[in-house]
Amino acid sequence: MEPKVDKRIKKTKRSLRNAYIELMEKYAEDEITVSMIAQYADLNRATFYAHYSNKEEFLQEALCELLEGFREAILTPFKASNRINVNSLAPTTVQIFEYIEKNQRIFYALYTGHTGFKKHLEELFYDIFSNDILIETESPFGKKVDYEMFLHYQSSATLGLIYYWIQGNFQFSAEVMMEQLTILSNTQVIDLKKVSD
Repeated sequence: MEPKVDKRIKKTKRSLRNAYIELMEKYAEDEITVSMIAQYADLNRATFYAHYSNKEEFLQEALCELLEGFREAILTPFKASNRINVNSLAPTTVQIFEYIEKNQRIFYALYTGHTGFKKHLEELFYDIFSNDILIETESPFGKKVDYEMFLHYQSSATLGLIYYWIQGNFQFSAEVMMEQLTILSNTQVIDLKKVSD
């Protein structure tokens, strides 16, 4: 009997989440109410409140599930090997962009509607590359790289590219984004040149 209840709950929550995604594609976040979410999901408000105390709790659960899936996607390549070369297209890069592309509607909805989305994504990246994956570095100047600074720099660059992709409503394919991240990560700045007036 228990698994049937679990399936029903999952189905209800999935319906509510899909309804929210549809609403985010049509309305501003502050216009969306619990009643609208329930109505779009073809459920009543009481059903929504049987699972969540408010809209914030509903969004937080959606965010946590999305980020947990993201963590798993990033760590998946390390099940086969404990070291990955990043001079070519890295499996982690593939996983990052394929996961986002597969879940692009909820990424877009939460990026637009959840005030803590960026902060949580940044914390996730920082946690993964502090505790699960170590980025090995080598400085062309022969000086030690401050890992903490490098991690903030690298995370900001990668996330900046991801935000650019989301803001552009995924106008490029995951393949293009993977290729660009690989190129950008391995690009060396040679000079700065003033633009002529």
